[in-house]
Amino acid sequence: MAQVRDELSLEEFRALPEQTPYLEYWNGAIVQKMAPQKNHSWLQDELGAQLRAYRRVHGGHSAPEPSIEFANPDDRRELIPDLAYWAPGKPVGGPVMLPPTLAVEIRPEGQSRAWLRSKCGYYRENGTDAAWLVDPETRTVEVFERDGTVLGEQDTLTSAALPGFDLLLRDLFAVLDAA
Repeated sequence: MAQVRDELSLEEFRALPEQTPYLEYWNGAIVQKMAPQKNHSWLQDELGAQLRAYRRVHGGHSAPEPSIEFANPDDRRELIPDLAYWAPGKPVGGPVMLPPTLAVEIRPEGQSRAWLRSKCGYYRENGTDAAWLVDPETRTVEVFERDGTVLGEQDTLTSAALPGFDLLLRDLFAVLDAA
């Protein structure tokens, strides 16, 4: 995480020109996301395809890198998860979206696990039903739902927030072996 600038209002932040890597808003501080690398991008694409397939059957909306406003009056943030899914009936919001059913973070090489765990915890505490932290290096998915389960390649990823979703993690992580 690289802090770019302090003490901007949310309105001033939204007036900034879009740039990559993306910027996030943390209570007046502007924080730059790490640029995605190959493994991150491939996992984002594959997991995005899985969420799109789930959405076609079960409904809802999914998106890569949406801007989501968390309007906790004591802790205002506009964050950009790597992927998000909104179940049918969950409000999506306008140009800046509302907390999703699922937020996914994929750990880029060199990014602190603790930092991303704190983001996933924040998602859960502020209106997101489930969060997943995907780690290409360890080939694990940490599920922030009820008990913080860590799943490995031999496990199946499921979620109470996405009934009927199941993904063999060996199939997800197989995209890393394709190069």
